[in-house]
Amino acid sequence: MNAASIRRLAILIAATACLASPVHADGPEGIGFAQAEEGTWWCRGGDAAAALECARQKCSDESGGQECFPTRWCYPAGWSGLMVVWLPEFHSTHVVCGMPGEEAARAALKAICQSAPEFTSCDLALLIDYDGKEMPLDETIDPRAGAAD
Repeated sequence: MNAASIRRLAILIAATACLASPVHADGPEGIGFAQAEEGTWWCRGGDAAAALECARQKCSDESGGQECFPTRWCYPAGWSGLMVVWLPEFHSTHVVCGMPGEEAARAALKAICQSAPEFTSCDLALLIDYDGKEMPLDETIDPRAGAAD
């Protein structure tokens, strides 16, 4: 699969997530993320500003004085995933959210990893299911795997 195909797949997965997420009886929640240099924190809720502020506050409380920035909001929350991507000089964290299920979250992260030629490695770190349950991961994706299509 080439980079263009991977990008199209990621866009299709994201678009599907907007239509296919299940709804709780009391309505869906969103999820907000905040990041500091050494971590990512999240909160769920129905209000974007409140969830992002909650995530930023968790980050401030737990990051050892690092500056914290709200980075992502998805509504409905769906499934989310966090991945650390490694580059020659530094690393960064990528977040996907609003996915319709575990398979879609994993596929979106893999597509992101394999679509950027500058990535040297990608570590899947965490999935968050529709109910907010964290599923820690210890998986590495080779960004060049499957890129020979």
